[in-house]
Amino acid sequence: MKLWLRILCLDLAAMGIVLWLVLGANRGWTKTSVTHWQRDPVTEIDGPVIEKRFVPGIELLAAWLAANAVLFGVSFLGRNKP
Repeated sequence: MKLWLRILCLDLAAMGIVLWLVLGANRGWTKTSVTHWQRDPVTEIDGPVIEKRFVPGIELLAAWLAANAVLFGVSFLGRNKP
């Protein structure tokens, strides 16, 4: 049982890293909107455009990995069966 919990924790940690990378890998705080500059076709003036998009930050990755570390540590508690 302990071995399965350790393997599950390592798999979940890898999944969290891959998910963070796929969703944007923001090394700052989590963002719910992203601002980028776009040229207006009529006036040809650059202006900010706000796009609603979820970009996970490093704190979500750290929380995910900390939770997995706790589960991994719990797998060492208890007695080994003979």
